Amino acid sequence: MRTLRARLSARVFFYSFLLIGLVGLFSPLSYNVLPANAMFECVLLLCAALIVKIPKRSVIAFFIGSVLYVGISYVLMLLFQPAHILDFAQAYKAFFYIAPLCLFFGANVFSRSSAVKLLKWLLVMFLAKYAYSISLDLTPRMGSRPGLYVENNFELIFLMLMFYILRNDLGRRMVLWFAVLVAIIGLSGSRSSVLALLVLFYGLFLNRLTLRTFFYMAGLLALGGVAVAIFVLRSDGGGIQSIDRYNFMMVFLGEVAHWPAWKFLLGSMPLTPLSSYSCQSLSYYEDLFSFSGDGHCYSVILHSYFLRAVFDHGILGLLFLLTFMVMALKKSGYSRIEVVVVLGIVCSSALSVSAMNSVFVSLALALAMGLRRPMEAQPHDTQPLQTQ
Repeated sequence: MRTLRARLSARVFFYSFLLIGLVGLFSPLSYNVLPANAMFECVLLLCAALIVKIPKRSVIAFFIGSVLYVGISYVLMLLFQPAHILDFAQAYKAFFYIAPLCLFFGANVFSRSSAVKLLKWLLVMFLAKYAYSISLDLTPRMGSRPGLYVENNFELIFLMLMFYILRNDLGRRMVLWFAVLVAIIGLSGSRSSVLALLVLFYGLFLNRLTLRTFFYMAGLLALGGVAVAIFVLRSDGGGIQSIDRYNFMMVFLGEVAHWPAWKFLLGSMPLTPLSSYSCQSLSYYEDLFSFSGDGHCYSVILHSYFLRAVFDHGILGLLFLLTFMVMALKKSGYSRIEVVVVLGIVCSSALSVSAMNSVFVSLALALAMGLRRPMEAQPHDTQPLQTQ
């Protein structure tokens, strides 16, 4: 029965990406006519529910800690600063995701061969959607920042994490598939994805010094040139003040200017809104204002997850999330350099977008933790499934 539920969980995971991706491929005027983000959150919960079990000893403390933290924070919010429940969910998503991720840890539910097939299909679909969106320019958004599921800042991080996790399974054609990935990111116009791509390039080609390293360094310089070009094209020639992330940083610094040291460690009270001045200065992003419609805005409007995490959860909260990822990946059998590369890709995303707060990062981590390791790399505390 356990094996049957594990198989079903893997099929839901893989077929969801494939089918929702096909819908996105044939959605020329938008990312996807389906509510892909919400659907993938349901996929994560459903797949975790299908393999539900007592979390392994290595992650049980993180499971309990995240549940208690979210529960206590919600009670404090209700008592002292009542807010819309969707605003709360937005701020605490990363901690919500830890609970289902703990169920994937050591579960060995995902077939490597099936995962590689999905990766290849995704690379083809991403390239096709991005290429025809840029070429046809049917809408301003799709003609400049195409997407298959959602905004490409989010979905491309998943694609890069999946590529790195499965790189050795791609065999001799790995470099060819990597070229496809580079083309996709070049078409995307996503600055955060270019930074993540540089980390991925290091993980693929530069983690061992050989004669080939010099050729790979030339490739890295070329990618760096692409990164500079994208940053320049997106800056509108207005200097550093024209870079939106700089403005978000200045708003954050203004909000925490008078914080005592302990507040940097623990963060603000659950769902503390930004000042009215900060909200007004970021009024261009009114879509990110409170779901309650009362004019308040919260840390989500700062865009950078590092800024959001420190404001809402403090440095200790951010360290909790990073420690979970490091420990779970190491205990899943990944080497130190592999953990560093995965963490680097996620953190490059956290400089700009949601990172750990994104369901796409959580799905990539679920795949990494639940993927069947090669037999020689099986960790001691997991048992592979007996059937494919």
